[in-house]
Amino acid sequence: MISKKNLDFIVKCSENEIFDCLDECHFDPTVKEPGHSYGEKIEEILAEKLSNKYPEKFALPIKNKNKGRQTRKMEDLIWIPSNDLINIKFGYEKGNGKPNMVSFNRLCKNYCDNLIDSYWVILIDVIRNKKKELNKKVYMFNLLDSLDYVNYNYGTGQIMLKENQFFSNYDSNKYFNDTKSNIILKLKNLDNIAFNSHIQLKEKQHKEKQEKFNAYLKLL
Repeated sequence: MISKKNLDFIVKCSENEIFDCLDECHFDPTVKEPGHSYGEKIEEILAEKLSNKYPEKFALPIKNKNKGRQTRKMEDLIWIPSNDLINIKFGYEKGNGKPNMVSFNRLCKNYCDNLIDSYWVILIDVIRNKKKELNKKVYMFNLLDSLDYVNYNYGTGQIMLKENQFFSNYDSNKYFNDTKSNIILKLKNLDNIAFNSHIQLKEKQHKEKQEKFNAYLKLL
């Protein structure tokens, strides 16, 4: 588990490096969906910068042999002192979306099997002011302590952050550490809600297709 003091340190390090990351990838906020266009590259550059500048603090994920390219793992960084996983998420003028955070099944397995006790997200939001100058906001939080602000899509298998609710309630001065039983109950509830919603959607889609088939048959 990363302490509050270390959280503040990681946020400060990220704030100090982010504009160099934008310059390095020639970030252009005028392109369509700049967050999607540049996000993955900026996340990779920031991870490399932090691991190179603070090698005693950060490490890049280890790639396993014969497992493919493994370009996107569950983590972008590892916090060495406590072996915590960190996922970096870059966005541009965020606030009302539902960005993907992590695979639900992968998160549940790692947490319930005691491979992790937390899952940290560095959320970077780059914005432009009225003078078209770029500014940044950096948030860091334990996703497992923020399950009240996520949605789970059973079809894609992804946990998504409900940005509007999250940003409205985010407080960098608060440090949460929920019990494992509460977290597992929340994961179980998310799974039930997502499953039922998925079944309802599939039943509706199936019914609509059957009705169309029947309409086609009547024309024959």
